[in-house]
Amino acid sequence: MSNENNGKSKVGRHGDDGLQELANIWQQAPCEMPVPNAIRENIRRQERRIRMTALLEWAGSIAVGIGGVYLTLASEMRDAPWRALLVLVLLTWAMAFSVSNRRGVWDPLEESTRGYLDLARLRLERKRRMLRFTWILLIVELGIFAVWQGVSYFGWLEPIFTKDIGFVIGWLLTFTVGLGIWSVWYSRRIKKSEIQIDTWQQENFETTKNKL
Repeated sequence: MSNENNGKSKVGRHGDDGLQELANIWQQAPCEMPVPNAIRENIRRQERRIRMTALLEWAGSIAVGIGGVYLTLASEMRDAPWRALLVLVLLTWAMAFSVSNRRGVWDPLEESTRGYLDLARLRLERKRRMLRFTWILLIVELGIFAVWQGVSYFGWLEPIFTKDIGFVIGWLLTFTVGLGIWSVWYSRRIKKSEIQIDTWQQENFETTKNKL
């Protein structure tokens, strides 16, 4: 009987020692450093800008879509329904991408410096996706316009461009060059933001190491 009690006491003592050791390790673990104000303010400022941009983008897209469909149907062209359908398809595609591309970019997953920096990197990645989608959308639209214009020569559809084709091509080239210049500037801006995030991460690492 005494041996059994001694065995139980040993098990209990060893069990208590294990729990106490875990408790000691947990108490000695370094606490998460507070998020620096510069990082927090930058992320919150970006959030306000994203919300405002999204609101203007969606409102403008809806207005352009409704206006485009109305003007197309009111033009009394024989292919007006197809043109209206094309406007709706392209608009729906762009809106769907806009909504999905902003999913998860509003708040950090955790209230920590790492959480805020991860959110900042995610936002930069979404900006790159937006840039790629802009070019994809432009290429698709130009392809549709070219096919439509070619089919119109057979009399199946009304031509999209009825003016001097040279003027239209010149205008499209000018727009494409302008978009290219903007894309280069925007890419450099993203790269600059990445450097800033790396700097914040290094500063946070040094601060945390000094606190230990």
